[in-house]
Amino acid sequence: MYYILIKYNILITMKLIKLISIWNPKGGQGKSTLAINLAAASVELGLKPLVICQDPQGTSLLYYKSGNLPFEVIDSVPSNRPEADIVIFDHQASDWEVPNNNLIVMPLKPARDQYATYIDAYRRAELLGKRIITVVTDGQEHRASEKQTINYLKNKGAYVIASSGVFSRAASEYITIFDPKMNKAYKIKERRIEINKILATILIKNEETKNND
Repeated sequence: MYYILIKYNILITMKLIKLISIWNPKGGQGKSTLAINLAAASVELGLKPLVICQDPQGTSLLYYKSGNLPFEVIDSVPSNRPEADIVIFDHQASDWEVPNNNLIVMPLKPARDQYATYIDAYRRAELLGKRIITVVTDGQEHRASEKQTINYLKNKGAYVIASSGVFSRAASEYITIFDPKMNKAYKIKERRIEINKILATILIKNEETKNND
């Protein structure tokens, strides 16, 4: 039902390419994992995604070169308009330049030392008038210190992707959690719903940004 509602409400105008930046200057926050799984979720909706991997480590590209992704990943901005409905920029770590795109998705792990970098980067983007979607990754609410951060961010509208072996299992085969091989994985439905909710918000906010420009 959730999938049907998303498809009915969002797949209205596909003429303009939707641009999303996955950005957080801190490394190891789940940017590449989020980028490829959001792309896979968009395929499920009938969209054609393109991931632009701007990370020198090339994590997204490694997945693509494995031959298991149902979408394209490239390492630079194409000179011509790509044949895509949604373009996802997977930004590199240590990149403190706020992306040009109006919509920024900021993943972070809830540990305190990770949170400080996120706040600094968030404020920079906020000052430039960016629309920001916060995604807490690898959330472990059984840890008191992390639970406090998670609850605070949730109250501010952040999405939470719970800590799960689903992602490491998918990573071991260079596939996304939407790959049919993952259909029987433990709590796969819950993890897919989390990603789908984030994608739905991205698409809605993208439409709002376009209408306000």
